Amino acid sequence: MRVGDIATGRSGDKGDILDLSLVTKDKAGYELLHKHLTPEYVEKMVYPALKSKVQRYEVPGLNALKFVFPTALPGGVYASMHAGLHWQKAAIWFLLDHEFNP
Repeated sequence: MRVGDIATGRSGDKGDILDLSLVTKDKAGYELLHKHLTPEYVEKMVYPALKSKVQRYEVPGLNALKFVFPTALPGGVYASMHAGLHWQKAAIWFLLDHEFNP
């Protein structure tokens, strides 16, 4: 199953902080992602591209998970070595395209 089959996503940035949010269509989808996408798992999954720790915030009332990478964009979006000014906007697709076995 692909994360994007049961969730939508948004990304944002503030300074060198990147945040990726997933919102599932229902409580069952939230429970699947909550179980599968632990902070440790997501950190290992994105490490080749984002050499940053990750913090996960849970918003079960909205069926949402927010992943915050405090040092993903060193120097901020304008100084980051990632290609393109809005590279972080494409980063959410890394999570949405992730496949897992429920």
